[in-house]
Amino acid sequence: MGTWSYIELADSRIYGRSSPGNEHSVDLVYQVTWTPADANDTYPGDSEIFTSGIPLVRQRLPAGVYGTDSFLKSYVCRSVESAPVREGTYVFRVTCRFGSFGPTGDFGYCQVTRSSSIRQAQMWRMGAAFPGNYDAAWPVSADIGGSKVDLRGNPKTYEVPQQNITVEVLWDRTAVVGGSVQGEPPWSTWSGYVGQRNNATFLGADTGQLLYRGFQAAPLQEWYKIQHNFVWDAWGHLEQFGIPLPTGMPQCTSGTSVLGVTILQADKIGWMQKYPTKSAISDVLNAQQLSELTTPVPAFP
Repeated sequence: MGTWSYIELADSRIYGRSSPGNEHSVDLVYQVTWTPADANDTYPGDSEIFTSGIPLVRQRLPAGVYGTDSFLKSYVCRSVESAPVREGTYVFRVTCRFGSFGPTGDFGYCQVTRSSSIRQAQMWRMGAAFPGNYDAAWPVSADIGGSKVDLRGNPKTYEVPQQNITVEVLWDRTAVVGGSVQGEPPWSTWSGYVGQRNNATFLGADTGQLLYRGFQAAPLQEWYKIQHNFVWDAWGHLEQFGIPLPTGMPQCTSGTSVLGVTILQADKIGWMQKYPTKSAISDVLNAQQLSELTTPVPAFP
């Protein structure tokens, strides 16, 4: 029975390094040969090339190639291509193409996109001071102050500036962290942050201004590409509301004069916070990813 053998060629190990977020590559090139046991041996077919011992798709680089290099250890075979060597018999040139988005510990990929938007809110008072960290206690114990702008208990509609912020990161399901394969991201933990505001300055937002809205994840080979979504709000997601009478209408008193006509206006106005819980929503990013946000590279010379 014939045997397969292979040797790595001199023009092997062609490396390509890309920017973070794009796949790096390395090609291993082999000469694979089938040698018959005797003159009566029948060639088993080209598909048997892949049983010769060369790396196959979804396998790591051979240990003899990566050694102790943590970056090379992260490469995974993406494709194997073979072509016959015309001047030989049962001789093939085989290219094994490996790819990696980068090992844990090498760098952090983190890209941020922003878009401006607005939300419509009731404005009963103009120039009212925001409570500390945009927190509003319930029940309301004090009027918010500011200048009355409602007419007969009908508030103005105000367009509150917002930003929709998306932070894109990568997650290696096969990475070994602390001696164990990290596997799936902490989906439940991240889901628990939905509807919570930041408890410290993050993404340029003061405490309480940034709301975590959730994530999307898509498989990318053995990785996930994950997008975390946040909403920044100029009012810290607060709402103004009029303190109502038993009838449900706001309690009004004599207010401003418009064209000589004294207008009734709402007497007491409170702040309401729809998202009262604050937490460390920045924990959806790791230290390397946060560093990419706060310390962009390369430094300008």
